[in-house]
Amino acid sequence: MRILDLLDQRGVVSVRELVSQFPEVSAVTIRRDLVRLEREGKLRRTRGGAVRISAATQGEAGKDKPGAQEHDSFDVLVLPPVKGEWAHTLRQQAIRRGTLLIAESAPQLGGVYLGPRNRDASRELGRLAARQQAEAGLERAEVLLVALEGQQNTRERLDGFREGFEAEFPGKLLFHRVDGRGLLKEAVRQTVIAFEAHPTINIVFGVNDHTILGALEVAERLGIDVAGYSVGGEGGVFFDKLVPGGQLKAVLALFPEVVGRAAVDVACAYLDGGEIASEVITPAKILTAENIGKFYHKQDGHWRILPSALEAMAAPFAYQGRGAKGRSIGFILQYPSHEWYRGLAAAMRQRALEVGAELVTRNAEDEVAEELRLIKRRIGEGAAEVVNPGDVLLIDGGESSRYFAEALRRRGCPVNVYTNSLDVLEILSGAPGVSVFLTGGEYRPSTRTLVGPSVGTLLETIRVDAAVISPDGVAPNFGISFEDERSALVCKRFCSTARQVIVLADHGAIALESSVQACRLAANQFIFTDAGALSAHRLELSAAGPQVFVVDQDDDFETGLRRDSRQTASPNQGR
Repeated sequence: MRILDLLDQRGVVSVRELVSQFPEVSAVTIRRDLVRLEREGKLRRTRGGAVRISAATQGEAGKDKPGAQEHDSFDVLVLPPVKGEWAHTLRQQAIRRGTLLIAESAPQLGGVYLGPRNRDASRELGRLAARQQAEAGLERAEVLLVALEGQQNTRERLDGFREGFEAEFPGKLLFHRVDGRGLLKEAVRQTVIAFEAHPTINIVFGVNDHTILGALEVAERLGIDVAGYSVGGEGGVFFDKLVPGGQLKAVLALFPEVVGRAAVDVACAYLDGGEIASEVITPAKILTAENIGKFYHKQDGHWRILPSALEAMAAPFAYQGRGAKGRSIGFILQYPSHEWYRGLAAAMRQRALEVGAELVTRNAEDEVAEELRLIKRRIGEGAAEVVNPGDVLLIDGGESSRYFAEALRRRGCPVNVYTNSLDVLEILSGAPGVSVFLTGGEYRPSTRTLVGPSVGTLLETIRVDAAVISPDGVAPNFGISFEDERSALVCKRFCSTARQVIVLADHGAIALESSVQACRLAANQFIFTDAGALSAHRLELSAAGPQVFVVDQDDDFETGLRRDSRQTASPNQGR
């Protein structure tokens, strides 16, 4: 099966890449094949593509049943730069599991940094660029800096290049800075705007390969003569531009072939019980048309690193231990089609094979979604522990509330439940000792819930011990909030009816103010969250009145829960 062969090589692949790779097959057929292969347990579909499932996990794809076990964890997690909120969730996953976190390319809190000294190395590139241009007789340099402002490593690259150029260039100097946001189309669009506004730009710096390639393409199309400099050196068509007399003058190469091997070697050394430094600095070398042959050669139309260069640069990290058979290394990708990550994944896969480890490549968005599901399930399970027999509960239709209902069913606790959620109704229907009633309201198919003013009609006639809600935001000053006005109205009615309120909020909802306020924070509220919520935010919430429980800080949570259940933490205290 050619799809599986491609996945074996790359780990992650998009439908667009499959269509490009197999032009004789339609996109509809490819999607149908992906569905079939997922059913057979050979891959897991993602949004817009698929990831390979290892032999150890085949048959588990798509598993998300009540009380299901966590998806396979890693012994070591290699995490490149990803979106800020995603990075926080994935870091918390590593901390919770006691997994070594290797932060590739950019430092991350709690991780071992693996990468170059971006600022220092880029400063040297800037110095070289200034010398080259001065020696070519340039008296006035107008430099366009194409940035990626959202990532620390790319900001350091740009700042370092500018510092080096400023320090070395003897003539007049002017800088322009635009943000390509890491997207080729956006980088091209911003470059066009910059060239049209400043047609005298004569030097361009890009923070990665595709950024500079896009800028040089625009310059050529507009007939503007520029000198290009970049950081990355990912191979492919990029090195074809590095020729004598070409627009691309030099690149600070970071060698994904070396970094990938180093990631696996560092992981293996750690698994062997070795000491790991807080940072592992990988090579960065300036390549020009004159010296590229010392590092790369073109073979069968592809640029490949010279074995001698690879061996020399990888030697400082080389693992010499007994092997890592049966151990797993996770590699999380936000941009799986990016040339850098393809090269990195290929190098990691080859090195993992050599040392007997398993490399598991996953899409960042899918991994974060899976981790958040697990977090919400634990929050729901933890909150269900404070329910007492005979309670009358209101339960809304949020995801954590559904997990709460599943845990309640497993506990076998006799309670009366009123809900506006068809999912909660179905979960608790037929559960021993549980009587479940559906509120009125307008049906919303997208959430399978009942909303609107009529939800409150039934609530006026019943006594409720606790309302269980899953809001979009919980903040000290703004209180409990939702993105949707009708959901906020349901929550407001639930909270005003119940004697006490159980709030299920993962770290992403803590300290967040969503669009519509449902109610203020109060002393009759009990917030269940996870360790990803910052301690400062938890303290602020507690100061506003509610009690806050962290469900995945085991000792703390269990002790506090037992103590508070006897005192005031249970939603039934004082009945």
